[in-house]
Amino acid sequence: MNTLTKTLLALTLIAIAFATAGCGDSSGLDDHAEDSGHSESDGHNHGSTEADDHSDAGDAHGHDEGSEDGHEEHGEDVIKLSPQQLERAGVLIQPLSGGTITTHITLPAEVGLNLDAVLHVTPRVPGIVSEVSGLLGHAVVQGDLLAILESPELGEAKIAYLQSVQSKAIADAELNRQRTISQNTQTLLDLLKSEPELDELRAGVADLRIGENKGRLLSAYARVRAAEANYARERELQKESLSTESDLLAAQEAFNSTQADYFAAFEDIDFTYQLRLQEAERAARVASSSVDNSERRLHLLGLSHEQVAGITDDPDVDVARYSLTAPIGGRIIAKHITPGERVGTDETVYTIANLDTVWLNISVYSQYAGQITEGLQVVVHAGDRTTTGVVDYVSAVVSESTRTVSARVVLDNQDRSWKPGEFVTARVETRQTPVARVVPLDAIQTFEGQQVVFVQDADGIEPVAVRLGRKNDVSVELVGDDIALGTPVVIRNSFLMKAELGKSAAGHEH
Repeated sequence: MNTLTKTLLALTLIAIAFATAGCGDSSGLDDHAEDSGHSESDGHNHGSTEADDHSDAGDAHGHDEGSEDGHEEHGEDVIKLSPQQLERAGVLIQPLSGGTITTHITLPAEVGLNLDAVLHVTPRVPGIVSEVSGLLGHAVVQGDLLAILESPELGEAKIAYLQSVQSKAIADAELNRQRTISQNTQTLLDLLKSEPELDELRAGVADLRIGENKGRLLSAYARVRAAEANYARERELQKESLSTESDLLAAQEAFNSTQADYFAAFEDIDFTYQLRLQEAERAARVASSSVDNSERRLHLLGLSHEQVAGITDDPDVDVARYSLTAPIGGRIIAKHITPGERVGTDETVYTIANLDTVWLNISVYSQYAGQITEGLQVVVHAGDRTTTGVVDYVSAVVSESTRTVSARVVLDNQDRSWKPGEFVTARVETRQTPVARVVPLDAIQTFEGQQVVFVQDADGIEPVAVRLGRKNDVSVELVGDDIALGTPVVIRNSFLMKAELGKSAAGHEH
């Protein structure tokens, strides 16, 4: 045997060995898949058992002459798997139906604070910080104490308020006294108009508190009555010629004089008591206005109605104490205050943000600016987090620094999963197109140079060539009516069907 013959013999033996090894490896992979118990191998159990069945029956792949009719009807591209195998493999089959192809634009975005829910806290009065309670990161509710200041300006305002309250109390007391005097004086004047007897008059005014005017009127009235009686007596005596003419004239003059004094006193007191009542009413109004103005000033300095009402009961050491409270609920995101420093009314000492909602600021490139409008749906992705929202604002100005237009979405953030400052991806849905037939992109596979979907019928699962239409990164339209609506189609893990066909083809070659 020459060298050439030996070489050809060796190559032939090696080829036979590789072919034999290939068949053995295929059985070995199937056996390994059966032993491992993996769900995928359970769903594709086409190892030695099915291979034996094919060898014995020859129905599926045409190894028996009696199977030629089956080849003509279904060919070799039919996959037979039980429902249990499909379920274990995670294969999902659903009827073919219509749907919507949504066109979208994916853009970068940044989560930001909802500026409509951010408040910068400034003290209403200047002062020295004596205590700080609100710390950075603290969650607060409206009315929580943030800090305490000692403010001379507030102390002066409180003192002015206390003085006005005291002046009002005095004015109110004087008004009440003048009202009592006025009422009693009017009662006395009405009684005098009836010209009562002195005893009746004294009894009627015994309990009336009037003051000096009471004695003045009673004395004048008594003199009038005495002069009147004396004048009447002189007239009687004159008639009986028991009195001289001069005595009668003297009595008449005395009566007229006392009567004039009485009328003068009556009118003076009638005018005076009304004037004093009016003056007391005016003083009370002025005092009340002073209290109101002092209270308004305290409100301007940040005190509530309850705090103002409690000033009269506060100890003197707290007269300059100013409590800085949270005007809204939220979280303290900035703090610029320390004990001992002096703060003014133009300094922001706290920033509080309500994080129940946040803004998503989308950077819209100029070429997409005309497609982004208010009201469009937005899907937001960040890692394993996803949420949705609606564009509620699109800026009319292009940013000079980024040359983009800002679009805003308000996101619910009750669970605090979205952090201001983080970058996310926003998918803005710009158009929705209804289509007659739609499947997920995962349902499409390339088989023998064609785009196919796997359709299930009574004989099993087989690939059907399709024409693709509009699509996005989730779904694709099937053009034409090659597959009837309602036909069961593999929409998830269809690649396993393709792999199964490939394995079956490899088994036939051996």
